[in-house]
Amino acid sequence: MDIENRYDALIERHCRLEAKIAAEMKRPLPDAILLQRLKREKLLLKDEIESWERLLAAIKVRPVFRAGAPHA
Repeated sequence: MDIENRYDALIERHCRLEAKIAAEMKRPLPDAILLQRLKREKLLLKDEIESWERLLAAIKVRPVFRAGAPHA
């Protein structure tokens, strides 16, 4: 799996977690323990997404080295 596909998968997973949290909160008696677990997972996932965003930004900014080309 390449980097952009991994990033997209993380974003999709984050959206699914948001939907699960919203659905659980709409229930008449939401499960507090489940909500806590889902929210914790969502926060950890957010941190991972931010790390991937920094990596993607660094890769796109960095010039590509080509054999025979002068170094900057």
